[in-house]
Amino acid sequence: MISDEVLGMFELSNDLLFGRIPEDKYRYYVEEPLRLGREAAEKVKGAGGIFALYEEAGIEIIYQEASGENYGVSFRAQSEYGKDGSAKVLMYKQSIAELAKHSCDYVIGEEEALALHLAHEYFHYLEYHSSEIKDDRTQPYYSHGFVSDYLEPVQLVKLFGRRRQAGILRCSEIAAHAFAKEMMGLEILPNYYDYTWLMAGGKLRREDFLEKARQFEEMVRMR
Repeated sequence: MISDEVLGMFELSNDLLFGRIPEDKYRYYVEEPLRLGREAAEKVKGAGGIFALYEEAGIEIIYQEASGENYGVSFRAQSEYGKDGSAKVLMYKQSIAELAKHSCDYVIGEEEALALHLAHEYFHYLEYHSSEIKDDRTQPYYSHGFVSDYLEPVQLVKLFGRRRQAGILRCSEIAAHAFAKEMMGLEILPNYYDYTWLMAGGKLRREDFLEKARQFEEMVRMR
């Protein structure tokens, strides 16, 4: 089984600032988001499941049959948050069904894949309400703001003699994956299913995926 840390590295490597992360910090930028996501999931587990959480928060779920696409990129879920505290999540059922169909070694059904994506988006909802809208109801679940803001920033090149810093945005995705995995009781970090979908579509060779996993295993061991 591929570890959460290695799959976290897959996500981290997609960040635009990945090249700015010191090698001895890879583990930090993977383990801390995993911890934050798991802790939040533990706090909401007794709330009655993901659909109960959405009902409690008043988050509107909108289902659309066709896949959402923009510039050739397929979406499975998209969220919108209002400054008044409102929120809605758009779910693309065709894309979610395709992901479930190609879930391979760790099989999930369509309903489970749907709940998985709702859980992922709910963590982002917690981030938003912890940072942009201080919500007393969600604070007990999660109170650290956006994960990328909570973690240490990376150093960028100097501009006009001033050193700039920036957060690693993909850390929010790692935390959301960890939240969804823990809440759903999955065996593997759910971004794994993105890669099984790519492999099924001929966009990624399995041997290349496994070789990259081996490389990330070595990288994440660094301290």
